[in-house]
Amino acid sequence: MQQTRFSANSEGSPAQGDRTVFRSLLFDTDDKNQVGETDGTCTTTTVENGGAEECVVTYTLAGGRLSVQGMVFGVLTTGRPTLPPPSFDNAITGGTGEFDQARGQVHADTIGTGKRRCTIDLDR
Repeated sequence: MQQTRFSANSEGSPAQGDRTVFRSLLFDTDDKNQVGETDGTCTTTTVENGGAEECVVTYTLAGGRLSVQGMVFGVLTTGRPTLPPPSFDNAITGGTGEFDQARGQVHADTIGTGKRRCTIDLDR
């Protein structure tokens, strides 16, 4: 996973407006074959009560792309990004190709350092 954080606060402590930009590869359930990638941004909306980010992500898969959007809560502990990040569910808001007009959700669980399991549930 490639990830870069851009701080809105010149002192570097987490603040509303911080942005994270990321790219990661997606693999099958055996973790052997690459099946796609994700690219996205998350913007910190609050640093209180564990923090929250709003994320916009594109999942590029064989056959098209999925657009995904939603909130991730509990992203900060003791004023720093939470490692590992918490699980979350985000909405599928559309897509291209085979995923044209797709709806559903993506559930993500952290299963190791820098490693998440994403489950895509499509409503067709």
